Amino acid sequence: MGLGLGIAACLLTFILVGFLVFQARFAARQWRRVIAAGDQDALGELLDMTFEAWRNSRPPRGLAPADWRALHTAFLVAADRDRARVSLLAEPDVRVSGGHRVEEGSAQDVARRAAVRMVERLMYEVPHVSFREVQVDVHTEYRGIDGSLTDRCLLSTRLTRDGAAYADWETRDVVAMLDEWETREAVDGRIVDPEEDALLPAPTPEALDAIHAAERALREDRTGREGRA
Repeated sequence: MGLGLGIAACLLTFILVGFLVFQARFAARQWRRVIAAGDQDALGELLDMTFEAWRNSRPPRGLAPADWRALHTAFLVAADRDRARVSLLAEPDVRVSGGHRVEEGSAQDVARRAAVRMVERLMYEVPHVSFREVQVDVHTEYRGIDGSLTDRCLLSTRLTRDGAAYADWETRDVVAMLDEWETREAVDGRIVDPEEDALLPAPTPEALDAIHAAERALREDRTGREGRA
């Protein structure tokens, strides 16, 4: 009697696992089919779910907190089945050491590292889609004496899938990698306009303001949760 129940339980488990695997494969085929057909709503939903999953994941070992916060602000500017453009907000890498706040890296340093990691994620970690080219724009914000916020683009970089195949992801020398990509940086007084020769056009200025507001809210929410922890 006991042996029969054990066999039945094993068969039931096997059937259940098989059903779940079949269901997952069917769902994956459906995602790929509708996105390949140009369904923008499905693509947007997929990217929203993917970004949220990244935000809820644990940070890789050794990743600077400022880099992690920048990645949490990832917001979709525009996308189609072959291309994606994402915006981030970066801030200086400031840590507390010996009771003092010490700047371990500038906002530009954080922007470089976060941009490279976001490009890698877009190329290899978005399920059911393989973008042929991506663009990542990294901004920072300054608060004036009157409390107003000023936005500045620190860098904008583009990379094709062929370029990603030759990128040195293991060494991760971000300066060298960005030099090999189509990158413009706000250094030596240069101004970067991410709309210049953009991979995909950004929405209206009002929509861009909404994107930056959403990025800021994501960053502040993450910072608040870290403070409570």
